[in-house]
Amino acid sequence: MKIIKVISSLSYGGAETQVISLSKELIKQGHQVTIITTTACVPRAHMLDNSGVKLISLNKRTKLDFKLTAQLRKLFIQCQPDIIHAYLYDAEFYSRLASAGLNTPVINSERSDQYQLNLNQRIGNWLTKSLVFGVIANSYSGQNHAKNMYHHLASERFMVVWNGIDLDAIKARVKATHTNYKAKWFGDSSIKMAIMAASIKPEKDYAFALNVAHALITHDPSWRVAFLGEQLFDKNSNYKQSILDQLKAINEANKIRFLGNREDIIEILDQADVSFLTSLHEGFPNTVLESMAVGTPAVTTNFSDIKQILPEPWLVQDKKDKNAFSHAMVRAANMKNQLSKNCIKWVKNNCRIEKATENLVMTYSYFINLYHKPTHHL
Repeated sequence: MKIIKVISSLSYGGAETQVISLSKELIKQGHQVTIITTTACVPRAHMLDNSGVKLISLNKRTKLDFKLTAQLRKLFIQCQPDIIHAYLYDAEFYSRLASAGLNTPVINSERSDQYQLNLNQRIGNWLTKSLVFGVIANSYSGQNHAKNMYHHLASERFMVVWNGIDLDAIKARVKATHTNYKAKWFGDSSIKMAIMAASIKPEKDYAFALNVAHALITHDPSWRVAFLGEQLFDKNSNYKQSILDQLKAINEANKIRFLGNREDIIEILDQADVSFLTSLHEGFPNTVLESMAVGTPAVTTNFSDIKQILPEPWLVQDKKDKNAFSHAMVRAANMKNQLSKNCIKWVKNNCRIEKATENLVMTYSYFINLYHKPTHHL
C-alpha cells in the first residue's frame, strides 16, 4: 500500500509522535510511506533516519497559500498514493484542496474532542468538507465529535484507531539511560518526582496543573514537579508567560521546573513516581500511554476515553479539586509497584505499535475499498 501522511510539522506534539511511530512501523510491515509537512518546522526529522520513510518538507508562507496547494497536488500526482491521511486542521485543509479530482480518498484525523474551530477555520471547513471521504479518530469521544462536525458523512465513514507505542524500543531506551533525573534537576535522588508532559496551551489547563503541583509540595515538601513541553511554534498568545507569572507568584521555583521540549520523555517518565495530566479536552493521551508503558501510574482529569484506559477509576479525577487531585497522585505513587503491572499489561493488550499499525492498515483498506465502490458517493 502506498500511503501519504500530511501534517503541519514534525514538532513535539502527540499527533507528530504517532505519525513518526506509525509510519516507521508501516514500513516494517511492507508498505510505502511518504510524510509531507506543510511547514519547514521538522525538529524531529532525525527520528526518521534509516527508517525507509520518505520526508518532504514544504514551506507555507501565508495563511492562505495557493502555492502550497499546488506543491501538494504535484506531489500527490507524482506519488500516486492509495490513500492520503492528513493530520490537524492546516494539513487537512490543504490536502483536501490539493487532492480535488485526483480519485484518491482523503482521510481526516480527529485527535481531540469538545473544541471549537475559529471563524477562519469554520469557513475553510465549510468550503472544503465535501472533499473529506472519511475520518480516523484516536478516541471514541473524538469520533463522536467528528460526526457532529461532518454531518454529511454516513456513520460508516468514521473509524477509531487508538494510539500505539513500541514497547521493545522503550525497553531498550530505559535500559540504556544513565542519567539520574532527580539528582540532575533537583540535586537529590531521594526526592519524589511528578511529571506532566504536555504542550503549553490552554487546552492542557496549565493553571490548574500548577495549583496541583503547589498543593502536592505543600502537603509533602519532599515532592518535586517537572513540566515537559513548550508553547506550540505557531501560537502567538501570551499563555505561556501567564503560566510563568503564576509560577513566580507561587515562589517554589526550586521545586517546580519547566524544562521545555524533550526527546527523553520515556526515560524521564520511567524515573518518575507518578505522572499527571490536567487536560480540559483531549483525544487519546499519548503521554499517558508512554507513562503506562514504563509502568508509571498517571492521574488525570476526566476527558475522552481515559476511563477506559487507566486501570483504576480513582486515577481519573472528575472534579477540579487541587487537593483531591494531589492526594490521588500521592496514592498512585505509593501503589506504583501494584499499578505498574496493570498499566504495562493494558498497554501490551491494547496499544502495541504492531497492533495499532495493523488496525490502521485494515482501516485504510476499508476506506480504499469503500471509495472505489461505484456507490461510494451515495
